[in-house]
Amino acid sequence: MLALLSNPFTAAYPWPPEAIAGLLWVIPALPLAGALLCGLLGKFMGRANTNFVACATVGGSFLLSALAVFAVGSPTTQFISPATNQPVRWALWLDLGRWFAAGDFSAHYGFLVDRLSGALLLVITGIGFLIHLYSTEYMEHDEGYWRYFAYLNLFIAMMLTLVMADNLVLLFVGWEGVGLCSYLLIGFWYQDTDKAFAGRKAFITNRIGDFAFIIGMILLVLLVGTTEKMEPTHGRANFQDVSRARAWLADIHDHGPLNIEVLREWGTRIPVDMGERTRAGINMGTVITEGSLKGKTFGHVLTAALLLLLLGAAGKSAQIPLYVWLPDAMAGPTPVSALIHAATMVTAGVYLFCRLSFLLVLSPTAMAWVAMIGAVTALWAALIAFAQDDIKKVLAYSTVSQLGFMFMGVGVGVFWAAALHLITHACFKACLFLGAGSVMHGNGDETDIQRLGGLRKEMPWTWATFAIATLAITGIAPLSGFFSKDAILHGAHTTEVEGFHWLGHTVYGIGLLAALFTAFYMTRLYVLTFEGKRAADARVPHAHESGVPMVLPLVVLAALSVIGVAWGVPAIAAGPGSSRLVPLMEGYLAPVMQLADRAATTYKTVVHEESSPWPGFAVAWAVALIGGAGAWIVYRHWLPSRAGQPLPAWIATPWRWARHKFYVDEVYDFFVIRPFTAISSGLYRVVDAGLIDGVGVGGTAAVLRKLGGWVRYTQTGNAQNYATVMAVGLLVSILVVLTWVLR
Repeated sequence: MLALLSNPFTAAYPWPPEAIAGLLWVIPALPLAGALLCGLLGKFMGRANTNFVACATVGGSFLLSALAVFAVGSPTTQFISPATNQPVRWALWLDLGRWFAAGDFSAHYGFLVDRLSGALLLVITGIGFLIHLYSTEYMEHDEGYWRYFAYLNLFIAMMLTLVMADNLVLLFVGWEGVGLCSYLLIGFWYQDTDKAFAGRKAFITNRIGDFAFIIGMILLVLLVGTTEKMEPTHGRANFQDVSRARAWLADIHDHGPLNIEVLREWGTRIPVDMGERTRAGINMGTVITEGSLKGKTFGHVLTAALLLLLLGAAGKSAQIPLYVWLPDAMAGPTPVSALIHAATMVTAGVYLFCRLSFLLVLSPTAMAWVAMIGAVTALWAALIAFAQDDIKKVLAYSTVSQLGFMFMGVGVGVFWAAALHLITHACFKACLFLGAGSVMHGNGDETDIQRLGGLRKEMPWTWATFAIATLAITGIAPLSGFFSKDAILHGAHTTEVEGFHWLGHTVYGIGLLAALFTAFYMTRLYVLTFEGKRAADARVPHAHESGVPMVLPLVVLAALSVIGVAWGVPAIAAGPGSSRLVPLMEGYLAPVMQLADRAATTYKTVVHEESSPWPGFAVAWAVALIGGAGAWIVYRHWLPSRAGQPLPAWIATPWRWARHKFYVDEVYDFFVIRPFTAISSGLYRVVDAGLIDGVGVGGTAAVLRKLGGWVRYTQTGNAQNYATVMAVGLLVSILVVLTWVLR
């Protein structure tokens, strides 16, 4: 049974892997086709047919994704990497040919599915299908249903492109695509000015991160190109295997320097500077001697590139300082919130660093930044969630906080734990958001938890599934969130990053505090929504349970929130290449993460101390219980006993600050938005309105208008005037000719 769980996709695979590889393009193509059909013909097909097309295309994509995941579970599945001429096992690859080329740079349109991207495929298409099914009832009265499902299908297609891309250029297409779809869906009800503004806020905030992402990719291109030029001058010590070196050099110009396999080989061949123990050739301490990076070291440029990618990831995954768009994303329909927060956009940054783990471990500085950004974000967002009364905004800040945990895992080198928490979080957070939508659906679209209460008996299915998901995110054993989150905390506690010996323990302490706050605010949310008596000022006197299309996805997601625990239980599967027992997810992702693990071990950039996780798990479990019990006591007993009395001053002041989100939006408005608005307005008046319109376009028009005004006096319409002018002109011409001849 354990062997089946550790590799449920056994070698007894019924189809040749090549057949599945040839169908990889269909996985994103199906929802893309659904988006086109719903967008162009949905209004004419009718509601039922549009619902069917939207759900069927995502469902078909899920079935193909499942086949691909079965394939990459087989040890016979492999492809020959064009960058090394070596087999890459446990992976499928489809190259659809050259996409474009510009000078020495080129990029192919190709898809790569290994165990990391395969797991994400199931999350995106599986949870995406449930959200589509849920939406058929949730949006049944909305006149723009066809537009909604077109955007939703496009969102799935873009996220699949992002995850399956075999190069960073194509990944960036999906990256931009999900940004566009988030703008369209957050501002779906664009007739409402506030909702339209929320969509613009998300779009513009992400553009900041995307600009950094582009610069980071450019630096990686320059690094690979510089290596190609400098390597011969260092005796080709980095590529002693001549045939492998030729393959890599050829692939730089064929598939491009941003191809994943090209970057993998670069990360393998360029070692960390280890002083006297460093092998001959180029290393991270080598100074670049030519090109635009001249004078910089390889290590410094790589760190700069990774930090720029971090800023891009902070935009998509809502981390400090670019997290401010995600809470406002609640302006869209609730299923959209579930899709953005659980299965698609916000996971992109975590996936990016898991995919580039082999580069991240080469830069301890970048790892420290990633870990600390994640830790601070986890704590900051949890503090804000304390005082929010909008059910969707509590869950939004919860998402920001949980993503912080994932970044913590990536930053301390426990990539498998970050990926596991990404997957388990997708299940229970989708359940929570869809549960919140069910609550709104049954309560007249009420979102204020202070005006709900007592829903436990009136909405039993919603209550049960919401309770399970709440326990999972709180970190109560034996649910999936306990092992995934606490695996990150244990990894931080037992990890030492080179040059940042304080990092692991600092991140662990902040993470424990964030876990305590998570248990508190999630229990508060549950208690105020489902327990106690119905609020006196409730929008409707009695709530009603949602229909089967909405309840069924809740039940499935709640079940997954429980079943997912199997992938995080410690020491139940054999580790990669050793007899050490590891969690199932660590063993499953080992083929993807082995290059990063090998580099970290070889260069000592990340050192993991071997110790039992159970004492740390016990501490984390106690923290979750304390946080949850504290919220239960406060909101079921202490506050009701003080009804009508103001909060003590020592609580009221920080509560007010947290309720106003620590005034971050106001600070951004004062120091960023207003100055840029003033500069833009000034440039508009001087350059656009003054120089271009006034002097350029307007000035040219004014001069021509004046000349035309003068010339028009010659056009009188009087034939005698015209004859006189012609006679005078003829006389002048004769005089000129005679003067010229007689001279």
